[in-house]
Amino acid sequence: MEAPEDDTGEPSHSLRGPIDGPSLYDFRATFERLEPMATGELDDPVDPTELTLQLADGIGSASSARLDVSWTTVDDYNVHYTDSQDRNCRWDVHPHDFPRPATDHHFHPPPRASNTPDDVAPSCIAVSEVVLVARAVHACWRLAYDDGELEAINAVENPP
Repeated sequence: MEAPEDDTGEPSHSLRGPIDGPSLYDFRATFERLEPMATGELDDPVDPTELTLQLADGIGSASSARLDVSWTTVDDYNVHYTDSQDRNCRWDVHPHDFPRPATDHHFHPPPRASNTPDDVAPSCIAVSEVVLVARAVHACWRLAYDDGELEAINAVENPP
């Protein structure tokens, strides 16, 4: 996976370690089990590097959405939400240069999922196990979906 770019187009930070295919399979199985609107697809069935979860509906006025998931063998991850309204947000765990938060767990809020240091926030997801992170992301997405508002997608208290 390429490093996410900052607002200047330069890589800002990256995941450590090789992609962990079995974790992508576990994330997909967990999310699909929880969400009937989700259909997951791996970019390569033998040696996957990314999971794409298509969602049959989006939050609020969005008609569709997807989650792109990368997970490494050292449990760094990136879960990127994007929808038909071109709104984006991202939960990440990996080392970063941002002045906050102090931990590797961080959130890039909507609508742009910017890497500008002032736009990065602490993640409401404090767990690190792949199945728990999948459940937590689902809880965040489902709350925002049910409320019809993307703004509070990172405001779930202690997910999962």
